[in-house]
Amino acid sequence: MKTKWMCMILMLALALHLSACGDRQEIGNSSENGAINMEPQSVEDDSSENTGNESSEMNVIDQQDNGTDKNITAVSRFKDSAFSGKVSGCYYADGSQIIVAADQLYLYDMGTGETIASADISMGDLCVQTFTDGYFVVGQGKAGGDSNGSFATSESGGINGYILNKDFAIQDIISFSGLLSDDFTSQITGIAISQDGKQVAFGGLQGLYLYDISSRKVRTILNYSEEGTAGNMQIVTMDSLTFTGNNTLFYLGMATDTSIGGDGVSVYGTVSTDSANLTITKKGDYKVDTEEVQKGGNLLIMPQSFDKNNGTLLMLDTISNTEKTMSFSSRSEGKDGVYCSGQGKYVATAILEESSVTINIYDTASGKSIHTETVQDSNSTYFLRVPQILILDESGTCIVVLGRGIDEVSTLITTFSFVG
Repeated sequence: MKTKWMCMILMLALALHLSACGDRQEIGNSSENGAINMEPQSVEDDSSENTGNESSEMNVIDQQDNGTDKNITAVSRFKDSAFSGKVSGCYYADGSQIIVAADQLYLYDMGTGETIASADISMGDLCVQTFTDGYFVVGQGKAGGDSNGSFATSESGGINGYILNKDFAIQDIISFSGLLSDDFTSQITGIAISQDGKQVAFGGLQGLYLYDISSRKVRTILNYSEEGTAGNMQIVTMDSLTFTGNNTLFYLGMATDTSIGGDGVSVYGTVSTDSANLTITKKGDYKVDTEEVQKGGNLLIMPQSFDKNNGTLLMLDTISNTEKTMSFSSRSEGKDGVYCSGQGKYVATAILEESSVTINIYDTASGKSIHTETVQDSNSTYFLRVPQILILDESGTCIVVLGRGIDEVSTLITTFSFVG
């Protein structure tokens, strides 16, 4: 009798164990504790042709504190198979649309996961600006052109600007290396198109200039040594430019104090393209990274240089011309990148670890952290450089691009959603 009871107990235990194993297997196919296995590739068959943009399996982990967004649904609408060659960057276009740089430029809709159009443009570092009727792409040309002699890639290795209409067709090409005989521009951040798409401003080593697109003529807005003074401050460089109106430019650069001399300090201000009226605001206690200034709606985001980072962010409302400072959750945040959403509603910071990057998203109006997400991958190479992050305001979608500037790995792209 004792033996019979022992056998019945063992059989019952075995049945319970098998039932529990079946439950765990079913649960393992869904999210557990906020961890979601994502493959940010095409949702098509894995046997599709390798385009060079495939990614390994990645974990996206929701790490919310009380009071922040907890009910997150991960999305994976980015189809790598839509592009040829390694993806080297993603840029804002309009609404749910982004511009993807690979072997050429693609206009891509995140909502449908489809390519809308492409343009035969291939450059190194580039930035994308939108204006009323299209897009302005400016970047460093690749010397020598491509193998088929494409006109859009065969320019010299200088800085080139491409004007595209809403259909993503190239309307004009500007070679900035040939516009001036006694000066030149060396930074793509120091070039900006007006909102009406009629003028392009660019800074040189000696002055600030305006290019009229219809007439193809250049005029000097101001010469730094002659007209670049306001109070005791003398402009030395204008490294970052953006139009805040069709006739008003915001700049960020360096200036010296003529009363005391010494090294240049970080400054920002405005200049009129009509009258060259100049304002200079000194930010000696805050060193702005001139290559990382971003515009989102009416908000200008001015991240600190990584070597001076202290966990704060300077923003400027271009309508009221007032400063605003945001404090991140820790003093170390910001050194691995600060990113502004297309309409300026949100900013994100990246925190790099050995095998992960954590993204904190902040609301710019309140300054509060609203979402935290950690992206992990077994290949630590992806986390050796700062990522590229795009935030789409309307859909509450964040796009994380890893490895775009690292030749040894394919570009890894994932997306997640958040509630603002």
